Amino acid sequence: MEPLTESSDVVRWLRAERANRGLARIELSAALKYRGEIYDDTLLFTAPDGTLTFGTLPDEQRTQVQALLHQHHAEETARGNIELSVVCEATSAPSIRLTDELQRHRAEQEQARAEAHFDTRPYGRALAQRVAEILDAGGELSVTIDPREGLLRALWKPDSGTYAYGLRYAQGDSEALVTFASRDEFIGWLAERSDEVFAKEDRPDDPLAWGHGTFDRAFFARKTGQRS
Repeated sequence: MEPLTESSDVVRWLRAERANRGLARIELSAALKYRGEIYDDTLLFTAPDGTLTFGTLPDEQRTQVQALLHQHHAEETARGNIELSVVCEATSAPSIRLTDELQRHRAEQEQARAEAHFDTRPYGRALAQRVAEILDAGGELSVTIDPREGLLRALWKPDSGTYAYGLRYAQGDSEALVTFASRDEFIGWLAERSDEVFAKEDRPDDPLAWGHGTFDRAFFARKTGQRS
């Protein structure tokens, strides 16, 4: 089945229906959900005075729209829920939009990528040494990743001679992602890191996840009592 255009049967029917009813606008909203198992459609009629009424497609047009959405789903089942919007107004050409969850997710990722701005400057040894002093004194630095699960990202000292970076849980468990055998090793590691490194390390290919529950320069400045 060909994609919907101004000359498609369904669009021509919508335009004719708008004209025959003397409407200012007619809008079709159709969706295929739950892995292609559930279909629904709604027509929204707008009168010249702004009055709104609702309806559904006749059987013939519904069959055509269903077939289009099912074909779109079959081409790539990972698309998730599929939505079709067709708007016909008296003063402009029809607007036709066919979208799906995969498209929307990719668009959100691209927007997040474009809007992401993280400080790329390495923290340097001075800041790293101040952080080490907190850990040496028995302190722990942590930021919340998931408050519902009590999951934290943390820096701590498992024992007197080592340092750790990883995950801590509210119930007391911990999972070290990186361990450092000496103070100098820890300071060297943290000194070379930056806000951008922390923000992107867990899921570098998913901009929507960047910067959630991660350390940054401002956090370290607050905890060490120094300006960032």
